[in-house]
Amino acid sequence: MQETILDKAVPFFLGLALIEFIWGRRKSVYRWNDSVSDLATGILYSFTGVIITLGAILLYDKIRIYYSVQSLFHLGEFPSSSPLLKTAEGWQFNLESFLAWTFVLLAVDFIYYWFHRATHEIHFLWACHVTHHSSEEFNLTVALRQSMFQRIFEYTFNLPLALLGIPWWMFFICHGILKIYQFWVHTRLIGKLGWMEKVLLTPSHHRVHHGRDPEYLDKNHGGILILWDRWFGTYAEEKKEPIYGLTEPLPTFNPIWANLHVYISLWNLVKATPSWKDKLLLLIKKPDWRPESLGGEKKVPEINRSTYTKFDPTISNSRKVYGVLQFMVLAGLSVYLLKLIKLGKMSLLLYSGFGVWFFFAFLSLGLVWNGRTKMEKWEVLKFVLLGALVWNLK
Repeated sequence: MQETILDKAVPFFLGLALIEFIWGRRKSVYRWNDSVSDLATGILYSFTGVIITLGAILLYDKIRIYYSVQSLFHLGEFPSSSPLLKTAEGWQFNLESFLAWTFVLLAVDFIYYWFHRATHEIHFLWACHVTHHSSEEFNLTVALRQSMFQRIFEYTFNLPLALLGIPWWMFFICHGILKIYQFWVHTRLIGKLGWMEKVLLTPSHHRVHHGRDPEYLDKNHGGILILWDRWFGTYAEEKKEPIYGLTEPLPTFNPIWANLHVYISLWNLVKATPSWKDKLLLLIKKPDWRPESLGGEKKVPEINRSTYTKFDPTISNSRKVYGVLQFMVLAGLSVYLLKLIKLGKMSLLLYSGFGVWFFFAFLSLGLVWNGRTKMEKWEVLKFVLLGALVWNLK
């Protein structure tokens, strides 16, 4: 259900991004290499989302059916009908349903705040969220820059809603509303919005959240309401435009590495740590924490704004055109395959095969935008493997 809501919103997302691109040309809001990387990670997020969401629905519903308070204490079902019902007499407002839907939306937003905060304060969860923060830009395509693995943990945080007997589709609709709301706050072109700054998450608040400036780190985690941050001590006001990205910038446009680099780094840290206690602490403490055996806590480097430059390798115009065209082919193919799997016209096995191929294809596309030389053999291999998969569609 959530996927359907987001699917319907995607054309509007892309249309708004195009408007922002035109509106923000003087401010250099977009770079081709960065935005292609953003959209590529979004495609990978959608690909893994099919299987992760299916598993989440099955687990969620099992918990709701067998372990919810309604099941254990023989209570009535959670109200889930529409607040507006059409009857023979006309439209009628159902207050109980309205209050139920409002409660679920607030609960989803409250849980999201704590999940989002946890992804910044717990190292192994940061690994599933870092992808979203690794762009050095801040625009509407960054909103689509999501980790392949984040939904696994995000859905897990929401399982308490199943214990309350809230139907899975009710949760997914409210979660979809949350995700759609979060799209518009990823822009540099909207300033502060008066009274809304006191209650709702705004672009100004979210610019702070994506800033790597020391005073902005780990602030403004809210999804729809900024009230959670104000109440629980994680609020910061935007007083200057942030420098965006990670405290140690990611020097690549490879969407695969954007998804995996913290997992690999964390694994290497755990292997290098002799103490089992410190191995565990590396997983659950903040991302900058290090045991004494590894030199102690990492210091956040100061930013020299006068010398700071973004990662932006120089590549030929022909390679830029090739990179854009390749991405358009991959994007079109991904939409087609997602449609097939949702209509039940493709097996999960073949879908998984295409997923592995997309992993390889985006790895190769990253080499194009990084200015890597002698990558033609990877492109040839990519198309040979694609031919083999397409043959199996018959």
